[in-house]
Amino acid sequence: MYYHNVHIFKLGENSWSIQWKSVPSRSLLLFLLAVKKNLAKEFDAEIIHTYTEILLKYVTIDSLSGNTIEDRFREIIKATIPQEDQKTRVHRIPVCYESLFGDDLDAYLEKTSLTLNQLIELHTKPLYTVYFMGFLPGFPYLEGLDKRLHIERKSIPSQNVKKGSVAIGGKQTGIYPQDSPGGWYTIGHSPSILFDVSKKQPSPFKAGDAIQFYAIDAKEYQRIKNQALTETVFPILEEEDER
Repeated sequence: MYYHNVHIFKLGENSWSIQWKSVPSRSLLLFLLAVKKNLAKEFDAEIIHTYTEILLKYVTIDSLSGNTIEDRFREIIKATIPQEDQKTRVHRIPVCYESLFGDDLDAYLEKTSLTLNQLIELHTKPLYTVYFMGFLPGFPYLEGLDKRLHIERKSIPSQNVKKGSVAIGGKQTGIYPQDSPGGWYTIGHSPSILFDVSKKQPSPFKAGDAIQFYAIDAKEYQRIKNQALTETVFPILEEEDER
C-alpha cells in the first residue's frame, strides 16, 4: 500500500521527517493518521502531519540512534494497518453567499465568469476532507474543491479577513476561525462558531473529518448569529459511512 516510496530525513538534532512520494488522497491521510498513532505509542515527541509527510519534533530517545531510529520508523510503518471502515464525521456549515457577507464575491464572480447560482452549486456540493489544521488555530486545510472554482490568490492580501469568512484561493477553499490577514477571495460568511478557547476541544474539526457547506439567506444568518451570542453554536455534526 503506502509501505514503499518512503523517505526519512533527520532534521537537526532531535527532529525527523518521514515523507511519502504519493499524491494526497483520503486513503493516504487515514494511513498517515494510523502511523502517527503508532509512532506516539513509542516516541515521546511532537508529531505533526501534512498532506504527504509526518514530522517528529523534539524526539526523546533512550537507546536508539542513527540508522537504528530510521529502521524502527520503517518497522512501525510496515506494521501499520489503517482503519478504513470507520464512519466519517461530517460538519454541515451554513454560509450566506451574498455581497454583504463576501467582500470579494463580486470580484471573484467576474474573474471566474460564474454566476452566483453556479458558485453556490459547485461550492456546496462536495464533501471536503479535513487533512490537517494549520495557519491559524482551528483553520482546516480542505481537499475537494471543484476545479471550476480554482482561482489565483489575490495579488494584494486583505489586511483583516473576519472570522467566519469562507474563502477560495488557488486550489483550496477554507473558513477563517479567527480574524486574520489573508490572500484568498472571501465569497461568503458563516454565523457558526468555529473556534472557542473556553471549550476542552476549541475546534470542532479534526483530521479525517469532512465538511460540507450549505447556503442560507440573510434572515437565517441573523437567526443563527443571535443564537451564537448566548451559546457556542458549532456546525451541525453528523456521521456517514466511510466514503
